[in-house]
Amino acid sequence: MPTIIALDVSLSMSRPIPNQTTGTGGPGGSGSENVLTYHQLAIQGVNYILDYLSKHARLEFVSLIIYSSLYEVLVDFTRDYDTIRQALHKIEHYDKTSLENVLVAVNNAFKTHWGSQNYCQIIFITDCGVGMGPSSLKNTIINIQTYKAACVAAAAAATAAAAAADGSSKVATIGSAGSGAVVPQPSENQWVGFSYPSKLSFMCLGSLATDSAFRCGTKLYQQLLDVSGQKGQLFIPRMKMKHESSESAGDEPSPNVGDDGEDGLRQLTRASSLEAFETMCDTNYRQFEATLRCGGYFRLEDPITVWPAPLPYTARDLLGAETTKLMSRRLEVCGFLRMADIGSPMSVSRHLVLPRSITTSSSGGGSSEQTSEGGKGPSTNGGLKNGHGHSSAEERLEADIKAFYAKSDAGEHHAHDDHHGLDGADVNKESVCVLLHGALKVENMAALVLLGDSWYGFIYSYADGKKKWNLMLNVLPPGNDVVPWLGDLRYLGTLEDAFPGENPSFPIKADKRSYSQTIVVWIRQASLQSDIQKVLRHAKKLPEKTQHFYKELNRIRRAALSLGFVELLEGLANIFEREISTLPLSASPDCSMQLTHAAMELRKTNNRDLKSIIHALPTQYNQLG
Repeated sequence: MPTIIALDVSLSMSRPIPNQTTGTGGPGGSGSENVLTYHQLAIQGVNYILDYLSKHARLEFVSLIIYSSLYEVLVDFTRDYDTIRQALHKIEHYDKTSLENVLVAVNNAFKTHWGSQNYCQIIFITDCGVGMGPSSLKNTIINIQTYKAACVAAAAAATAAAAAADGSSKVATIGSAGSGAVVPQPSENQWVGFSYPSKLSFMCLGSLATDSAFRCGTKLYQQLLDVSGQKGQLFIPRMKMKHESSESAGDEPSPNVGDDGEDGLRQLTRASSLEAFETMCDTNYRQFEATLRCGGYFRLEDPITVWPAPLPYTARDLLGAETTKLMSRRLEVCGFLRMADIGSPMSVSRHLVLPRSITTSSSGGGSSEQTSEGGKGPSTNGGLKNGHGHSSAEERLEADIKAFYAKSDAGEHHAHDDHHGLDGADVNKESVCVLLHGALKVENMAALVLLGDSWYGFIYSYADGKKKWNLMLNVLPPGNDVVPWLGDLRYLGTLEDAFPGENPSFPIKADKRSYSQTIVVWIRQASLQSDIQKVLRHAKKLPEKTQHFYKELNRIRRAALSLGFVELLEGLANIFEREISTLPLSASPDCSMQLTHAAMELRKTNNRDLKSIIHALPTQYNQLG
């Protein structure tokens, strides 16, 4: 779940914060130390975000962008947060704020690196300047409203044209209406929303009580989120009132009031801005903590962290009704399958499964430790493990049995002495994640996990490019029959459940080999590369291989159009043009002519139809004319 931090570096961010001598909330002192600007608050906020991610989400990729009327990618996506901290000291201020330009830049930058399927956190740190002229925020909102209205009008025109047609010619009328009522496309520098799942957060530095321009700006920023339909939120520092400041402990509120009285407390301070950043981090980067359970009656369980946090899954039926499902906090291992049997099913998302250590708070001695139930000390039963109480008698009985078998023979049979070894219990405690990871890696298998009601996933051992092995959770779409070659996941059984003479192996193997079929499979990069190289080998043997060249070319083109991989057609055209310049002198003139013809045909929009076929160019060499 990558993160993009966009920092406003317009001239308004270089302003000093009003009434600093009375309301900075800083560490005290006078003189230059109290001269705090909006930019310095923003820098402190960025450092707070990086510190939070270093502690709770160390695998997060972060990019830093600065913007005013133009923008600059200061640091590209990286996990080295020290690089971003160093770049913060080299920032300079520029002219006015232009939010639309940087929104377009963020959209393009993320799609270039991560595509359109990944989820992105976008954080804007600004004083809510709205800009002026054609690039102002108000004009951006008007342009989005105009674009949305044009899309609605085009959809209404297409619907009306389809409804006016009779039953016999309905298909033809819909096709003509779809081609006549063209949906308007935004211009290159126009932002109408992000084309990938994302959350847009605005960190607004200012005071609603004393700054009228800030109040106007926050209204326009909220209107931008509402008009664009973008999921997001405005985080505004909460200003303490006079009675709240008098109740705060150890802050000496009376000097902070000063001559301005209550207005001094309603100004922006370092403490209130950092509190807003803390709220944003807790809201957007909250860890998904769960319990992984494995086994039958004597269950093994372990507290885990699923990273990144799984998003709610929203499914839409044929009637347009939406249903949202949340992943359970208790993941149940149902069984184990071979990786070869699972194959490559369609998945919703992938997550890392990390073991989570349970820390207990103590203030001096072991007798002061408290748990979540009635202030009692930690007991021998496993009911309070993972922070959950056992709600049923069966679970309490199961916890008692676990505690009985977990007792060692070294004199720890006294129930009153159990709390003394709690601090070191996690050090020598067995980890289900380690056990499961080692077994899955050695046996080359995956664990089928129940994620919720009729919702499954697979846990398997995964290694990245650095040969670091981790447990990976592959989340399937909700449903019991989402993997066609496995059937209903509720009815999977063991080999002992098979009938006599039945072959329980799956998936069912076809009689013909895959390379004799007309189906194109591009699960891996090598498959696509081999198909392209096959076309190029036929191209270098023209005109003898003219028919084979266009047969393979049409096969790849149909597969690309079926998958929506339209970019491949442009890439093939560029490859053909490059091959023309590298042809040897002994090559036939028909090679360059056919490659030029194929590149031109791939770029034509009328050849985007699956039924169309690219034919060879008749020349005197291939004798097709």
